[in-house]
Amino acid sequence: MYARLGIIAAVIVVEVLLASYLIQMTPVDFIAGPARLLREVQHWLFRFLIAYVVSLAMLVVLRGGATRSAFAAAGLDAPVRPFWGIAHGLLLVPFAFLSADLYRTSPTLPFAVLAVAWHACGVAAALALLAAMAPFPAWAKAARSTGGLPAYALLPAAAAIAAIQGSQMLWAPAARLTFGLVEVLLQPFLPTLHSDASTLTVSSGRFAVTISEVCSGLEGVGLMLAFCAAWLWCFRREYYFPRALLVVPLGVLLVFLLNAVRIAALVLIGDAGFERVAAVGFHSQAGWIAFSAAAFAIAILAQRNPWLCRTAGTPRTRASNPTAAYLIPLLAILAAGMIAHALSSGFDLLYPLRLAGAIGALWLYRRAYAGLDLRFSWRALLLGAALFGLWVLCARIFTAPAREPLALTSLPQPLRAAWIGCRLLAATVTVPLAEELAYRGYLMRRLISPRFESVAFAEVRWPALMWSAVAFGIMHGSLWPAGILAGLAYGAIARNTGRLGEAIAAHGTTNALLAGYVLLFGQWQLW
Repeated sequence: MYARLGIIAAVIVVEVLLASYLIQMTPVDFIAGPARLLREVQHWLFRFLIAYVVSLAMLVVLRGGATRSAFAAAGLDAPVRPFWGIAHGLLLVPFAFLSADLYRTSPTLPFAVLAVAWHACGVAAALALLAAMAPFPAWAKAARSTGGLPAYALLPAAAAIAAIQGSQMLWAPAARLTFGLVEVLLQPFLPTLHSDASTLTVSSGRFAVTISEVCSGLEGVGLMLAFCAAWLWCFRREYYFPRALLVVPLGVLLVFLLNAVRIAALVLIGDAGFERVAAVGFHSQAGWIAFSAAAFAIAILAQRNPWLCRTAGTPRTRASNPTAAYLIPLLAILAAGMIAHALSSGFDLLYPLRLAGAIGALWLYRRAYAGLDLRFSWRALLLGAALFGLWVLCARIFTAPAREPLALTSLPQPLRAAWIGCRLLAATVTVPLAEELAYRGYLMRRLISPRFESVAFAEVRWPALMWSAVAFGIMHGSLWPAGILAGLAYGAIARNTGRLGEAIAAHGTTNALLAGYVLLFGQWQLW
């Protein structure tokens, strides 16, 4: 039943994203009356559904092996019924049309009719998908095998939604506290600082920042709470409880203070004459940099403090941490990208930092890759070429054409050529290596076993292949459909051949053809 639930979850995630895209083609922020009320109800119900699924999954895990085994075995003899899968697909056709029409200012039908029809199609499609995976009696048997957990999961899910609503009441006080901290931080550097507590505005005379509620730091606090919870759960056997829970308030305090530092730095950068860098690059990336720095600091503190961690005195080497060899190259690219973008004024002039970060990480862990089979065949090149066509098709559907950035065009020719060369080298070599190590080398096999290095690619089952492809696709933003399909293809060729080199070569071929397409035909939206 776990495998069948995995299929259902993946299908629903993709369909919800597509439906959201169709709905957001209309200006939903300006709807009013019954449509706005329905929008709010849908918004909170969707949040509750996510919280319920997460809480139920956690309760099943915490209940123990007997419950998990009984649930998994409940559908062993239940048939998969393609007819209901076809019915599900057919129901999606009117559902898609209704999604595009639901919140239009001039709908083809009365809103009440559209709303009822939209929900009826959605519920019918969900039930058909459920019936396709197993008969309803099998699902009922699986639910009974968990005892009262489906009912118990309602309480933590409701508590989570209440916490979300309650946290919104903290936005204004948190913004005022952040305003006060920013004042204290800036006064030693800007003696002429002017601040207006009524509008939460600080001004140096040359550059001003208004601290809105979304700048209060609560988003970072929420992320830190999630990070600390996930960290302590994943490594729960290594920590002393309850004392290890102290990392949670420490992390929250650190990320809140760093948010104030971020805003103060924003003012100083703007006052120094780099207004566009402050408003465009630094403003968009500094929050993520601050959160990443805080999370990294908390992880290091928790892992190396013998009062908190049982293994703090254990010598650690690169060989004892195989995960790092697979993830650090991609993390280095992401970190360098955030820094480069934070220091930009719109155009990513410092993109070569990503190339340098990836090369450094790959060289650092080069000995860890000695056991990987990096050979590839002509099949990888053909697959990469086919996926190039898929990327181009998706780009035409989901993105608007873009010309070469003016900032790049205006560079001296040697600098422009060097930038393009670095971008080309990264796209065809370091990015495929880093992403395939992370998504296929690590994640796809880690979903099979914590000892992922011992998992042969041929042993990978389709749920792991699917979820690693979904993660890969989400990282590609608006081109996520192409990303998911490409992730499935790269994973499949690695699985079928037993060689990670096939996936790397296919990925590199796709990126090389895309690079040629960008440079020859000016399709810069792909870069």
